Amino acid sequence: MAGRSVNGRHGLRGHAGRTAALARLLHKECIQLLELYRNSESLPSSPVDGGYLVSVPPLVPQLSDAEKICILHAALKECLRLLEDVITREDEEFSNEDSEYKRKRKTVRDRLGHLLASTEQLLVDGQKFEAKVKEELDGQVASGSFGLKMWIVRVLQDLVHWTGQTSDTLRSMPAEMEKAPKTMSRRTRRGAGKIKK
Repeated sequence: MAGRSVNGRHGLRGHAGRTAALARLLHKECIQLLELYRNSESLPSSPVDGGYLVSVPPLVPQLSDAEKICILHAALKECLRLLEDVITREDEEFSNEDSEYKRKRKTVRDRLGHLLASTEQLLVDGQKFEAKVKEELDGQVASGSFGLKMWIVRVLQDLVHWTGQTSDTLRSMPAEMEKAPKTMSRRTRRGAGKIKK
């Protein structure tokens, strides 16, 4: 498992710092992507109601940082899947010329893939959780193009939210992970039964 290759104290700490910087950059790009999409479709800047599409256990203070990373990794994985669904559907329905939005969309997709790979290396002993998605894309097709656009906004809102959560969590993580990676490994295993589907 890739996570074991960075279990050395300094390697893990340095990797967490690099992953935090990647998450912070991606979070900014997701904000830009959402703004570009709203502008390109002349949509209002207010958030679309309905809550977040990706659902995971709350990131309560009682969870260790390692457990939080497991949960956030699962959320990011579903975000990437949703973004790929959006790209497929957009290219079918709205085959526009090359645009700043499409270029940013590709950048976000690629960088999100890198962040997923990077956070996977921080998972302790390969521990993983599974996130749930409340509503799938197929349910929006009957609503026509406007329903699809609202769905896309919700996916982009999720991207902004979950990359922000990941950035905030990683920012406070390196010192603790340097001190006690093995302790967190045991705590993560204990929490798995409560959180995993």
